[in-house]
Amino acid sequence: MRRFVMAVLLAAMPFGIGCGGDEAGPDEHTPASAKLYNAAGTELTPNVALARGQVVRVEIRFYDDAGAQETDIESDHFAALAFAPGTLATPVVVAGKRFTFDLTVPNAAGTGSVTVRFGHDAATDEASFGPFPVAVQ
Repeated sequence: MRRFVMAVLLAAMPFGIGCGGDEAGPDEHTPASAKLYNAAGTELTPNVALARGQVVRVEIRFYDDAGAQETDIESDHFAALAFAPGTLATPVVVAGKRFTFDLTVPNAAGTGSVTVRFGHDAATDEASFGPFPVAVQ
């Protein structure tokens, strides 16, 4: 009987470990909201203004239901920025920083939106936030 109980416990262990092993349930690490910040730490959302012809470094910060910033999740998760139209800005992830992007903004004024995407893999298809209005000036 003791061997059976031990076998059941060992078999169940992988199902209780997710995203770093310190989460109580499968959805507790999924953020409730996201905000964009520039390199100086100034919030850009909800209305994102970008200067045309510039490269702008942007950090995504994720927050839980209580409004506290989710920290220590970047190593186990991915993020993406989806601009509409796609010509509004081109995001490139900064090496070693899954939540930080360099945005290449074309030398043309325009308006559109950006959606923040989040997930456990590069598909970033588990949650999305926005769309946030974007103006290129």
